[in-house]
Amino acid sequence: MEAEARKTPRFWMAVQPSFIRLYKLTGLVALGAILIGLIGFLIVNIFYFFDHSWVRPVVLTPTHAKVVEAQRQLAEEKLTQSKLEAEKLQLESQLAEMKSTTEADDKFLVDIGALADAPKTPEQWMVRREVDRARLDKLNRTSQLPAIDKRLESLRLSIKEQDEVVRRVEGSPYLRAAKGKVVLAFVPYSNHSVKEQTKLYGCSWGLVMCSNVGKVIAVYDGEVTDNHPHNNSVQRGRLVEIDVTAGGANETVLFADGKPLWLF
Repeated sequence: MEAEARKTPRFWMAVQPSFIRLYKLTGLVALGAILIGLIGFLIVNIFYFFDHSWVRPVVLTPTHAKVVEAQRQLAEEKLTQSKLEAEKLQLESQLAEMKSTTEADDKFLVDIGALADAPKTPEQWMVRREVDRARLDKLNRTSQLPAIDKRLESLRLSIKEQDEVVRRVEGSPYLRAAKGKVVLAFVPYSNHSVKEQTKLYGCSWGLVMCSNVGKVIAVYDGEVTDNHPHNNSVQRGRLVEIDVTAGGANETVLFADGKPLWLF
């Protein structure tokens, strides 16, 4: 028993330096990891503060909420367009009928009016009554013509404006996805380098290990909003259509016109 008691301290004395070295090594590794993480955090923050080359890809399918909303909006705008066209046709038909009736009254008054100027017989008084009615109807229609003409002019302007609204909605990139998958990207206004054929780069690890994943194939007008990929602030910008690999489409952020850290 005494021999075993004497052996135990010797064993711990032998392995104690190894434990101390291992403890120091673990501390250095942990400190190094913290330092690397801090440096990476600072680099990313400094990069996004000065650089605005980022774009955010958006994969659209026929069931995407914005695609469904665009289809609904187009249907509503076309319904409004149809109602305006129908009202215009109705007014044009009413105007044509009024003009035709007025022409008939004019002919009636020219042919019969003189015979009823001094009625004597009951038949002449009946003719006089019809003549007076024709004159009154003509006067009423004539007084309505300016309002109808004004309404028609207003409708033509409204239809022209509505046609433009429908044209803009039909040109929405969201509607392109109604028939199949479309990949768009949000571009903030601060990113001035994006145009057609601009190359896009995706990174495997933060801002490094980047490679070309595709390019911009179309730029769309109109303002949209999205969140910043780093600080989540709301950004104003526009949409572009992009042709990228499957991996590029699934990235949270891509970079336009070059690798974010050039050599990496």
